Amino acid sequence: MKTPNHKKTILALALALGFAFQSTAPLRAETTGLSGSLETSHNQAFAKDPSRAFLLALFPGLLIHGYGHFYSKDKTLGTTLLTGEVLSVAAIGLGAAIQNSPSSFSGSFLGNNAVRRGKDMVLYGAIFFGLTWIADMAHAPTAAKEYNYEHNLTPAFSFNEKGRPQMVLAYRF
Repeated sequence: MKTPNHKKTILALALALGFAFQSTAPLRAETTGLSGSLETSHNQAFAKDPSRAFLLALFPGLLIHGYGHFYSKDKTLGTTLLTGEVLSVAAIGLGAAIQNSPSSFSGSFLGNNAVRRGKDMVLYGAIFFGLTWIADMAHAPTAAKEYNYEHNLTPAFSFNEKGRPQMVLAYRF
């Protein structure tokens, strides 16, 4: 039987994470020396897209909770969600260790129900993990809109010849 090639999977995940962590730091008019109409169009280019905030909360956010909020420059809630993820993963790991070796934990603060308490820790850790991820996805678009409103930014749209919005692909060099 042929064994799966894990090198390709690890390389694909590394590339995906590399693209996810690309710099999205906006340049402000005071740091670039732009003024007038250039400043207006420059600020429009750096508005936070609520759809992108949701998508970043969806995939990199599964591994790094709060990523959609970090993109939206809401570092307080992003850090809170990331801390919740770390605590939930720690609870899952500790619960799994307790289930794996209940005799090591019997008689301690867990009492005689070490296996049951280990299962509870895994269950509640998994629930908390899921809730922090859902909270990131649910609120990240709102955080992006709030950032745009606070900084008086509007998203830049491209319109076709009929005046309808169109999808465009842009890349920053």
